[in-house]
Amino acid sequence: MADILIRDLDDATKRRLKEQALRHGRSQQGEARAILQASLQDSGSTGWVGRLRNAAQAADGIDLEEPIRHPAREIDVRGWL
Repeated sequence: MADILIRDLDDATKRRLKEQALRHGRSQQGEARAILQASLQDSGSTGWVGRLRNAAQAADGIDLEEPIRHPAREIDVRGWL
């Protein structure tokens, strides 16, 4: 395992890290590790948005038809207000 040292971290960031670590039941080091790991994951392979992006990329893009738009109809609000 490797170590990393972060210099010149401002007090507000350090305080927020400590608060977030407490909320998640982790040490500050564990919280920082979790934040780094989550931010460096391959976002293209997680969640439905990533799967949709991967599918579109594999198909060389997706052409969508623009839906037909109809003007809004009048609503009779007499007696409602």
